[in-house]
Amino acid sequence: MHPRKVDQGTARAMNRRLILDELRRTGPLSRTRIAERTKLSPASITIVTGDLLAEGLLVEHPELARHLPRNPVPLGINYAGHRAIGMKLLDHEIQAVLTDLALNVVAHTRVELRSSSPEGVVEAAQRAKEQLTAAPGKTKLIGLGLGLAGLIDSEHGVCVASHRSGWQGVPLGPMLRARLAVPVWIDNDVNAFATAERLVGRARHATNFAVVTLGRGVGAALVLGGQLYRGPRGGAGELGHTLSERNGRLCECGMRGCLEAYVSSPNLVAHFNACYPEGPVTRVEDLADLAAHGDARAVVLLESAGERLGEGLADLANMFDPDLILVGGEGVVVGEVLLEAMRRAFVGRKLTKTVPVDLVVDIWGDDAWACGAAGLVVEHFFEGVAAPVDEPSRFLELEQ
Repeated sequence: MHPRKVDQGTARAMNRRLILDELRRTGPLSRTRIAERTKLSPASITIVTGDLLAEGLLVEHPELARHLPRNPVPLGINYAGHRAIGMKLLDHEIQAVLTDLALNVVAHTRVELRSSSPEGVVEAAQRAKEQLTAAPGKTKLIGLGLGLAGLIDSEHGVCVASHRSGWQGVPLGPMLRARLAVPVWIDNDVNAFATAERLVGRARHATNFAVVTLGRGVGAALVLGGQLYRGPRGGAGELGHTLSERNGRLCECGMRGCLEAYVSSPNLVAHFNACYPEGPVTRVEDLADLAAHGDARAVVLLESAGERLGEGLADLANMFDPDLILVGGEGVVVGEVLLEAMRRAFVGRKLTKTVPVDLVVDIWGDDAWACGAAGLVVEHFFEGVAAPVDEPSRFLELEQ
């Protein structure tokens, strides 16, 4: 077989990604060090870094040169020179942030949904964008990302199905692009969060890892070989709907016995109140507080849920052998009683005892979901997709 020829444009795009990935992981480097680490020729380094400097995506760091032999000027990513918007769709509102390329939050807002219809979501997204882009400064807005629950065709921007919203086949991405006049990417919210972790978070050095989120549901995202694995129909990662107990509790999805029916925040609260109606709780934080103060009822409930979750995480590790499992989501406020039971069950059920898997619990922030959605934009920008040179009008100048 003859080797396939790679055209010049494709080769340059691949080299661009190699260079940006290296600088993203390691920080500023001289051109010589970039060539050594990427194995690209000095000529290729000169051409691609010249393009990236002209685009404003790279900047020189002369202040670092004096620390290096022969004083070469290192190059680094211009994180502050570009902006991305990330949005998370909730039941009654949109949470939104404006970030730089390192996903540092520049501004944030919450906008109430006047309607839960697709049109209502688009209208709320427009209001959120207008509020965020009113922030002072002159930078380039490279696009908008939206994370939402459900089965998402990220390539075409379509919500294929969401039992939470009742949507089927909603072209939300194209609707947002038409209304907001910026590049838009939508994805399952857990996939978006995993993308952000891969780019600039704790998983940026991991090739194979999983993100599991707790909250209203239980979601998972898999990154295998450095790439997010969505499955051929976008349905990968539904850990919350794996079987935890045959003919068990009714789940939101309509099936019985799903892990989510035993571990999600609403189900924990509902089950406690069903068992102990004389002392109802309204939030999962209330359960955590009861357990922390030694309430046996809350301790038993949370330990049982933690064991189920830990066993589910071990099954995930046994199937995919990741280097890291990151547990996050607003539901982690459930506290150490559940989380410690989760860790014990995970270790006990994990098949390979000699090869450790890092099980890390994320300290969840209010903007984490929206920052994850901004990661969708940053990912495409690093890959050269968000701003092709023949479409400069896709940039929107932010200027006060």
